[in-house]
This record gives sequence, C-alpha cells and structure tokens, in this order.
Amino acid sequence: MGTVSRVLNGSVNVSADTRQKVTAAIAELGYVPNLVARSLAANRTGLIAAIIPAIGYTQHSEVIQGMADVLHAHGMNLMIGASGYSDEVELQIIDAFLARRPDAIYVTGVRHSEAIRSTLERSGIPVIEGSNLTNNPIDTVVGYSNFDASVELTRLLIDRGHRRIWHVTGAKDFNDRIDDRLAGFHWLASTCNGFEADVIRCENSFEGGAEAVRQTLASVDKVEAMCFATDVMAVGGLLECQRRGVDVPGRLAITGFDDLTIAASINPSLTTVKVDRVGLGRKAAEIIVDRLQGNNQLPHIVDVGFEIIERQSTRQ
Repeated sequence: MGTVSRVLNGSVNVSADTRQKVTAAIAELGYVPNLVARSLAANRTGLIAAIIPAIGYTQHSEVIQGMADVLHAHGMNLMIGASGYSDEVELQIIDAFLARRPDAIYVTGVRHSEAIRSTLERSGIPVIEGSNLTNNPIDTVVGYSNFDASVELTRLLIDRGHRRIWHVTGAKDFNDRIDDRLAGFHWLASTCNGFEADVIRCENSFEGGAEAVRQTLASVDKVEAMCFATDVMAVGGLLECQRRGVDVPGRLAITGFDDLTIAASINPSLTTVKVDRVGLGRKAAEIIVDRLQGNNQLPHIVDVGFEIIERQSTRQ
C-alpha cells in the first residue's frame, strides 16, 4: 500500500515501471482514492473555491481560466460558484464551500456585506479578492483601479475635443466595479472646467445600449460622446447608430470597457479599457500557491494595471 500511496501522491521516488503497473491496476479495478480521508490526514483538500458573479461573462471566465492553469499545474482543483450579483446568494455559496474545507477562496470584487466579510475573515484560509482594488482588503486583493481607468478613458474623450459627455451605467446589478467607473467619471467632471456631464442608466445589454443612444439623440442637448460602462452596452449603442445613420465618431464618439473580442471586430472598432484578466487569474492563483507553501511575506495589494485601447469609435 505504501507504493500505491506514493504513486497516487505523485511521488518521484517510484520507478517508471512500477508506476505504470500500479496505474494499470488502479484503472482495471476502477479504484477511486478517498480524498476526504486524505484531506483529514494532511489538513488539505487540494480544492480552491472561486466565486464569480456570472458564468457566462467573458471577463469572469478568463480570470477562472488563468487560475485553473496555475492551480492544475500544482495538483489543485477549482470549485466555482456564481452569485448572480446577490450578497445573499454569495454568502450561501461561501458557507457551502467553507463546509467542504477549501484551502483558499477567491471572490470577485472588494465590496461585500458585513456578514460576508466577517465569514471570510474568520475562515482561517487565504482569501483573494479580485477585479478591483481597495486599501482595506480582507486578506489580499489582485486587481486594477476601475476608478482610474474610467478617469483616463473619459480624459481621452476630452483630449479629442469633446465637452458634452454622457456616461452610461447599469440600471441594476450594481457592483463596486461599475460604481467606481461612474465615480471616476463624476470626479473628472467636477475637476475639469468646461466639461458638461450627465448619466444614463440602462440594462447591461445590447438593447440597453441602443436605448441609451435613442435617449441621447432625443435630448435637447447636443451630446458629443458617450462613455459606456461595459463593452456590451457600447456595442449595442454602436449598432443603434448604424441603424440610424449616425456617424461614429464624427457625430457621436463612443467608448466601452472590458475589451471583449467583439470590440476589435465591430465596425467602427470600439475604444475601450483592456485588462489582462487571464494574467489576473494566474497572479491570484500564484499567490494562493505561494501562501499554501508557507510564503507569507507577500504583498497584500497587487495592481495588475490596465490599458486604454483607442480604436475607430473615438479617432477622427
């Protein structure tokens, strides 16, 4: 049994011939190791929990892909839960995951209910918050400043000569990332002379973006640029401009946020904010691995940065 155990644990102290024979016997018998017993003995499960708002959004799946690449290479596996932007559901998932004794947990965003924050602080395992930044992380945060990204993106519109700019944000599913993008826009509007600003709220969908454009074109104000909080809404806005024969960027400049694949493919191509989300996921996982290997001398705030990608929708 000692040899079998060494094979199952990936020990290098087993000859190739012996490893092949043990592996063949395991396959023939259909043996499944008792991971619960093993985890109790080692005080490790090899499971890492990750909670994202929604499964279908590329920006979240890319983070998960980056984490999986690193964790799988170290013999660890991911448990993934989707909160649906609900604090209540997120807490239920956290409780369910913690009952399964994960070795670490990743949560999206940095704004949590008191109950969630308290539960994570008491968990006794590494907690990684991602996709935004905060000066007061529960444990460690790996992300980028949505506030700063929004400021730089809006400043680009001002530098292109636009003075009447509307920011388009979500009508629901509020989260710290979207809120910080709006806050960055408001901050720049309050500090930049001659910059007229307003805000439209709509559904985070193609149709929501289209409706925002319809409201803008119906306004008595001659809006010159629209700064959408997501690429999804921005693409919806671009498509509505095409249907109405509105010149982008000549009549109306448009920006998005996230640099989804469609942003570079649509015509005109979309100016947006790019974040290496796979790299973000990899960094989060690398920190988890380092922590579990006993390295506690790691930074608690990791800024992966962002890049403003200017394309045809703002370039005259």
